[in-house]
Amino acid sequence: MRPALDLQLKATINLGVPRNGAFQFRLPVKNHNLLCENTQTPRILVVLDLPREEDRWMSVTRRELVLRRSAFWATLDGRDAIENADSITVPIPEQNLFDVSALQYLMEESRKGRIQ
Repeated sequence: MRPALDLQLKATINLGVPRNGAFQFRLPVKNHNLLCENTQTPRILVVLDLPREEDRWMSVTRRELVLRRSAFWATLDGRDAIENADSITVPIPEQNLFDVSALQYLMEESRKGRIQ
């Protein structure tokens, strides 16, 4: 079986500093509940921490796409769906930097049928 991931990509200029090892990210309940569903293909939340200056967010050429600053990932699998709110704050572990190594790890864990 070939590994696969579904990514929900969000971006913010207000990620702030981590507290107790995690960034606190406000997510619409609709998105939260979709990410919590138990699915065959793992669903991962990726949050881009962008610079404040909009013209520095990214640069694009025919050869490359460069996103400025960093991105972090989290899995919400196994969390309970929320019914009575518009949004919820979810923790994004500060050690979960979304880089090439993280993507390789996530793909391997997906192949094995587990992501935590």
